[in-house]
Amino acid sequence: MKKIKIILSMLVATFVATSCTDFVEPAIPYSGFETGTYLKTITAPAPINFFDIDNAQFAALLECHAVDKTNNVKEVEIFVNHRRGNVVTKEVSLVKIPGSEFVLGSDSKWPRGKVSIKVLDALAKIGFTKTNIKGGDFLEYRLLLTTNDNKTFTNNNLTADVSGGAYYNSPFFYRVAVVCPSALQGTYDYSSVVVKSGPGGTVAVCGAAKKGSVVLTATVAGEYSISDGTFGIFECLYADTPPLGSIRFTDACGKIGMKGSDRYGDAYKAVFVSSTDTDLTFTWDNTYGDVVTTTLTRKTGTWPKGLN
Repeated sequence: MKKIKIILSMLVATFVATSCTDFVEPAIPYSGFETGTYLKTITAPAPINFFDIDNAQFAALLECHAVDKTNNVKEVEIFVNHRRGNVVTKEVSLVKIPGSEFVLGSDSKWPRGKVSIKVLDALAKIGFTKTNIKGGDFLEYRLLLTTNDNKTFTNNNLTADVSGGAYYNSPFFYRVAVVCPSALQGTYDYSSVVVKSGPGGTVAVCGAAKKGSVVLTATVAGEYSISDGTFGIFECLYADTPPLGSIRFTDACGKIGMKGSDRYGDAYKAVFVSSTDTDLTFTWDNTYGDVVTTTLTRKTGTWPKGLN
């Protein structure tokens, strides 16, 4: 029994002595660690508007994060290439931005620098013009940072946390899409001239032109449902109501058209004729045999430039 008490006493004493000992920090030479610098994205570049390439820019606001919060940027070189699907052009140097462009401001404790490069200049560097660009293309910009001590950082020597983390957000690489904004939704006056009717139609009843109004409603990108997919002619040709179904008015980077079919299963397509600020004219037909030229007139605003 004495032996048990002695052993227990020793264990308690050992526990007390251990629990009262201060934590000893391991001797790690922090001052000898390698440090890096990254460029946090404060404002990311916007997509390139296919219809406004003349004024489009690669614009970004970058923030230099170095260990001592100073400007550690000697130079930022920007490279660019063009991508269409899996076809990628050779990367070329676009511009070199000196570290003096990164300055402290009242809105941040880190030095910030603005990058602004015309898309036309980027295209020229890779041997392109705006006529070579299509909706769905990409311009890919890569940054190469050289610090004051001549270290270099880019997208292939950083971790996923730094490139895509919520805080660091420093990818050194931006894939910027060429997009085709489409905003054709609205209510329009129409004037439809029947060129030909399908079986059972009476063209004369439609007169010189059938007039009315129609609503285009955005569904998915570049597609619009139509309140009356025949722009009035079912009423005068066949004394019928609008055909409904899946008829859609389409805008593919300015190229207008029609797709889908009506409730009777007849398919629709359209061909552009002309466009002004107020009037958009196209000829459409369906597999039932109707052929019609329709003009849509805006009540307010103007049609986008470049429709075809």
